[in-house]
Amino acid sequence: MSEQKRMLDRELRHELSKSQCHEIMDYLMVQFADTKDIHYNYYFDTPDYSLAERDVTLRLRTIRKENNASYFLTLKVPTIDTDTHLEYTQRLSEKEMRLLVYNNHLPEGEIKDLNSIHGGNVQNINMIRVNRVKAPYKDIEVYFDKISHRGKTYYEIGTKIATDKTKPSREERIKQFTGLLKEYGIEYKQARRRSKKYK
Repeated sequence: MSEQKRMLDRELRHELSKSQCHEIMDYLMVQFADTKDIHYNYYFDTPDYSLAERDVTLRLRTIRKENNASYFLTLKVPTIDTDTHLEYTQRLSEKEMRLLVYNNHLPEGEIKDLNSIHGGNVQNINMIRVNRVKAPYKDIEVYFDKISHRGKTYYEIGTKIATDKTKPSREERIKQFTGLLKEYGIEYKQARRRSKKYK
């Protein structure tokens, strides 16, 4: 049985220009060369693209760090709160990963069992490569993503705000993230979901 977990969180992401990204990274003393944290994100949908229409994301993420690889299947279902999703995640074996990527074969587990959401018949429709580096800032962890898709490169800054009761409050942590952007004259605007933007 694959390792499984559920979580409810809010992910804040903002698109940056290359110069904006490097300027903020310099301030936080990180650069993409600091880490070999590479994500290969495979997106799946039904033949009639019904998941995208309902803002549901089914993604397989292969994470390569140094000489290690791990594989995670995630189903993100929107909630009534803006930019907040209920996430179902399973850790997969390499065999399960390959069967899904190359044969569209969903592995056994909770996500496959949620066929009322995805119907059970899904296909690999897209792949996005991401080079990620993280940096602590005040009470939050900020990440920078260098996104490669079909020969083009894009940049984003983001953070995850868990829906828990940790201090400082959720609102204060959101304010810290948007305040960091304001220091560089950037007004926060939630980036479009990658499953929708990069096609």
